[in-house]
Amino acid sequence: MDIKSFFEQYKFYAAGILIGLAIIVYFAVTSFAAPEETFSFEPSADEELPAEESKEETAVLSSTLFVEVKGAVKLPGVYELPIDARVKNVLDITGLTDKADLATVNQSAKLADEMVIYVPFEGETEETTADLFSGSGVSDAGSERELVNINTAGIAELTTLNGIGEKKAQAIITYREEQGLFSTLEDLKNIPGIGDKTFENLKPYITIN
Repeated sequence: MDIKSFFEQYKFYAAGILIGLAIIVYFAVTSFAAPEETFSFEPSADEELPAEESKEETAVLSSTLFVEVKGAVKLPGVYELPIDARVKNVLDITGLTDKADLATVNQSAKLADEMVIYVPFEGETEETTADLFSGSGVSDAGSERELVNINTAGIAELTTLNGIGEKKAQAIITYREEQGLFSTLEDLKNIPGIGDKTFENLKPYITIN
């Protein structure tokens, strides 16, 4: 049987085989080309919003502090300021009276949360110092000025007391934090550097109430 006769006899079978192969190739190509479906979960904008708002609120709360201003100022009270503010910044807000004496006020000092800033009146510091050297320990200025509460005063207010610098003021605050509030004025003598003589000079100007 020659090739021509063979082809004439089996041409239908050959056509069927070719069509079958074409179908197989088609499905093979399309199955490999079809993209695979993937599933992922991404929180919506509404779900993320509360967390973002919480972060913003925390940032606002931690970026400010509160201080109290007393003494020879026009607007005494409690003020909220940025954490990098200085004493001068809050005094610019409160204003100073004509009798304010800034000789003992460090206007460049950085503010601290719960800090109390006391601005003395003119002559207040000088008269108190003169009485201490004279041995009396009491002056008219001392009887008129507001007493410093050693249980609540901050460094700025404690340093308005004669004989109390920043180091002793910090020691007083540390004592309060570790030992508790002062129950009597005499407990102040538990602070290193404050002996009987210093305490007697301070006693007319301090309180625990």
